[in-house]
Amino acid sequence: MRRFPFSCYSGPLVAFGALVAVVCLAGSWYINRLQADLARAIREDAAGMQAAVNLQVQLRNLRVHSLVLVADRVNARLDVVRDDLAHAETALEAVRQTAKNPEDAQLADRITQDYAQYRALLALDKLPASAGSMSDLARWSDGHHMGELLIPCRELAQRQDERMKESLQRSEVQTAWAGRVLLALGFVGVLAGLLSGYATARTLTRRVAKLFVRVQAVQAHLDQDVGAMTIQGPPHFGDLGEQLDRVVERVSEVCQRLQQQERELLRAEQLAAVGQLAASVAHEVRNPLTGVKFLIQAAVRQNNPIALTTDRLHLLLQEVARIERTVQGLVEFAQAPPLERCMCDLRSIIQAAVEVAQSRAETKSVFLRYQPASQALLAPIDKDKMLSLLTNLLFNAIDAVPIGGEVGVSIAPGLGGVIQVVVSDNGPGIDQAVAGQLFSPFVTTKPSGTGLGLTVAQKVAKEHGGTLIAENRPEGGACFTLTLPGTEELHDKAPGRR
Repeated sequence: MRRFPFSCYSGPLVAFGALVAVVCLAGSWYINRLQADLARAIREDAAGMQAAVNLQVQLRNLRVHSLVLVADRVNARLDVVRDDLAHAETALEAVRQTAKNPEDAQLADRITQDYAQYRALLALDKLPASAGSMSDLARWSDGHHMGELLIPCRELAQRQDERMKESLQRSEVQTAWAGRVLLALGFVGVLAGLLSGYATARTLTRRVAKLFVRVQAVQAHLDQDVGAMTIQGPPHFGDLGEQLDRVVERVSEVCQRLQQQERELLRAEQLAAVGQLAASVAHEVRNPLTGVKFLIQAAVRQNNPIALTTDRLHLLLQEVARIERTVQGLVEFAQAPPLERCMCDLRSIIQAAVEVAQSRAETKSVFLRYQPASQALLAPIDKDKMLSLLTNLLFNAIDAVPIGGEVGVSIAPGLGGVIQVVVSDNGPGIDQAVAGQLFSPFVTTKPSGTGLGLTVAQKVAKEHGGTLIAENRPEGGACFTLTLPGTEELHDKAPGRR
């Protein structure tokens, strides 16, 4: 079942929230940038206008003080005029620095030229010693008038004042526009939150209703198996939690009952297996004991006893050995000693098993073929138990093939770093009647077999962390495959590796 509601709606909600946040941040950054540009433009226009106004003030001061100097030629007044000239030049330099656009630069150049002409006409070192009459002073004033110089100064100040007003108007418009945009974003965010909350609540309600139906279905199943259980009430969150708690409690009781039943069933199966094992052992031991009993009874009876000849004594020993093999196989199957592992080359173990089975193969005229690997195949094994396992497989294969048959042994590395040993023959193959129980205790097709050889062999393979499987070959005969973990696989499975 899909996780709800986070996995269903968290992605779109987070994406939408991130989009709104990005838009808000971008809008705030853009608005701040516009405001900063407007503020900078306003500061520049204000500085330019202040410089132009200051220049006008300094020029008017120069005009007044120069008239006073002509009217009354004294050194103190001359110093004041010189100071006015210095202040006027400073104000003129400020005007040139604040004139950024081409039109303002042209006006600043015009003011500079007019001021240079006025300065040349002023000629402080050539002023008359005395102005004489008022008419002479008026004529000197008309000849040194700075009306043409003040016109571009006023025009420059007016232009900068108009630009500053335009900047203020744009700032007001942009502020109003930014407010409307932010208001719209806030409205969209609130609307989206409402819609998302409504969709989440609606879907959650549906999920709760479906879950309530499922709880009722579970109730119906539990009613059939473990008794009645009442679940009622509207599907609210609190009620549903209590109902689920009751269902979980009842399911826990059912699981405990099932576990108890499984334990009882396992115990019954174990007892049945013990009984079957005891019956099989009794059967395997009773047959040779019966033969021994008959021979001994025939030897000790009073009327016409039979002498225990050498042949009959060998027969008794043979039956006793048969009982001993059965008991020994059962002991090995039930209580196997711990493995004594050492790193060995499996090729040498197979070679030893082939040498042990060679005499038996020659007795039956069976060709034993061994294909060793070209490289060393190391594995941590118990040499004695592995030799017993391989010898048992070879003996079974030799016994299964007819006279003149063939038994093959091969070893090679498999996938994943494992080692595979294959024992095959061209005999009749595995009987389908015992194929499913081939590795079960006391299951055998040999007249004198105990049925424990393959069981012990499979147990040894599992103790080594491997497997032993049997199958019929398509071309005829049986094939037993022993798979063991090699050194590479054990290295990969070591602690700290994956």
